[in-house]
Amino acid sequence: MPTVEERTAGIWREILDLDAGTPLGPEDDFFALGGTSLQAMTLVQRLGEEFGVPVALSALLADASLRAVGAAVTAAAAGHEETARP
Repeated sequence: MPTVEERTAGIWREILDLDAGTPLGPEDDFFALGGTSLQAMTLVQRLGEEFGVPVALSALLADASLRAVGAAVTAAAAGHEETARP
């Protein structure tokens, strides 16, 4: 099963129109790869759809590395589980 980072990298490739074989590492930055603010909003929406949790745009703006975005997704999922418990 793909990791959060691997799934996130796949979404980046789609949004940034990168070749499927384009290697992306944990320190690659969404904006340095050509991402725009509009694409960042699309990314946040897609992450929410893919992982079923809201990811704040501010998290992406604070650190747009693949590692940090993956961590933001993981943190959002953990927070979502906490609020879903009775």
